[in-house]
Amino acid sequence: MEVFTVEVSPALVLRTVDGRAEYRVEGQRVFGRADFIWHPRSVFISRRHFAVEYLEGTYFVEDLGSTNGTFLNGVDIRGMGKTPLRLGDVINVAGILELVVAYK
Repeated sequence: MEVFTVEVSPALVLRTVDGRAEYRVEGQRVFGRADFIWHPRSVFISRRHFAVEYLEGTYFVEDLGSTNGTFLNGVDIRGMGKTPLRLGDVINVAGILELVVAYK
């Protein structure tokens, strides 16, 4: 009998700084305008803006060629590929919305 080991990714939670919204990521998720339609300036967010993905024990964020950028702790990550996330990091979406990284 063969035994297989399956790695289960822990859930990652992104919360708006003001606590208005919370987004759960389990493994991989693409974020875009539809996720933030409640925000009055959501038109500045691309349809496919950024992705969060779990790989080899770490969550990463990647800008997906957005027009107005994705920033991690104030650094523009456009064109940088997958960038590791840590608890407490702040993802700024298009300069209009901030999400804090938290694990549940």
